[in-house]
This record gives sequence, structure tokens and C-alpha cells, in this order.
Amino acid sequence: MLSYQHMYHSGSLADVHKHILLARALDELLEEDDPILYVETHSGRGRYNLDSPAAQKTGEAAAGIDRLLREQRIDRREPFMRALKAIQGSNDRLYPGSPLLAAEMMRTDDRMWLWELHPREHGWLERLFGGNDRVTVSKADGLASLPLKAPPKPPMPQQGLVLVDPSYEVKADYDLIPPFVNRLRRAWPAAAGMIWYPMLPALRHEEMRDTLRSEHSDIDVNECVWGPKDQVRGLFGTGVAYWGIGDDVMQNPAFAPFSANG
Repeated sequence: MLSYQHMYHSGSLADVHKHILLARALDELLEEDDPILYVETHSGRGRYNLDSPAAQKTGEAAAGIDRLLREQRIDRREPFMRALKAIQGSNDRLYPGSPLLAAEMMRTDDRMWLWELHPREHGWLERLFGGNDRVTVSKADGLASLPLKAPPKPPMPQQGLVLVDPSYEVKADYDLIPPFVNRLRRAWPAAAGMIWYPMLPALRHEEMRDTLRSEHSDIDVNECVWGPKDQVRGLFGTGVAYWGIGDDVMQNPAFAPFSANG
């Protein structure tokens, strides 16, 4: 489906959870001298305005990044905070999608493959990275396309990090992830990976998460819950399943939790 547009959810608690863990993972991988290839299967437009009508309509940024920063709930030493400050410059209403966050942290020899199927979002993504020869932007579904290109052929870096975060608008998305991970890991064993997933009252994420962990003994998860599932409208939390990244990096909470009364 092509109805999902991330601009309504940019800067949400779910977004910040994902981005803090992504920045931690990149920070660890970039300590090595070898270049890496960063890959996203569902990239979005890459950069968002938190004062846009879309962001204002949902209020998710106000309840997310705005509140987290105002209440100092994110450790200022987080790699995410350094990258966010560099990206925003003098405009603190800019918020990066994960492609821009990764690009800010990349070194000269690192490369990026970005997929986005939605025509409008793909157009914005192309404009954002136009002229950047380190970045390849493709208009396609990364879940279908990435396994066909893995492992990357030289001179592309052989080490990598893959971020998978579909919209999960349709139930089939949950079913597609485990076989995708199996195929990807067979084809590109040198890549680390992160699978973002929503935690909704229907609990469809549980079977997918448990299947991933049962089929891959080295996959662990970091889940962030911000409300009881029977009292929160929509998401009550989000999770990231990961491999190839140290638990000491990924297991700490992304931000200080909220109290029971908010």
C-alpha cells in the first residue's frame, strides 16, 4: 500500500526510539576502519519540518521529540543528540528521517543504498540527496529489491547495516519480515541489521518477534513501552530487533520513561 506518509509521525516517540538506537549502532560500526554500506528498505523523504501542518495535525512530535528535549529525557551524550544538533543548525524545527541521520554520521568512504516506493516521498528523497555520489536512491520496495543486490559487489563496502521499517499498514508486512531476514543473512552475512516494529493492542508484532528470535539465536530486541496497551490510543510502544551490534550498545533505554500519570 502507498497511503502511508511518515511526515505525520516524524519526531514521534516511535521515531525517536528508532533513531537513538540507529545512531548507537552506527556509532559502534563506524569505530572500525573499514567503510560500511548503510541500507534502508523504506526510507521516507529523509527530512521533515516539525511545524508542518501534517506534524501539527497529529501532535506526535509535540508529545515526542519536543517533550523529550524539553524535559531532558535523552542523555546528551547520545550519538543521536550530536547528529541532531549538527543537522538542525540554527533551525530546531528540522527533524531528520533515518537516511539524513545516517548521512550525517557517515564518513567519506561510506556508502548508502536507499529504497522508497511512494512516488511523492521518493521525489523528496531524490532531491535531498541529489548530487551526492555516496548515496543511491531507488524507487522500489526494498524488501523485494535488497536481497537481489546482496552481497554488495566491490568496490562497494562489504560491511554494512540494514534498517528495515515498513509501515505495517497491512498484516502481510509482519509475515514478510522473518523470511526476508533469513534470505538477507544468508546472502550478506557480514551485515548487521535492525528491524523496527510497532507495538499495537492487536499484538501482531509478538509472533514476528518471537519467530525472528527462535530462528536466529543472536537476534535480540530493545522494546520501549510508554503506556498500558489498553489505555493508549494506537501505539503503546515500539521495538527494534537487531543483530551484529553489541548488547552493551543496544540494551540501554533510549530515553527516560514517563511516569504512570504522564
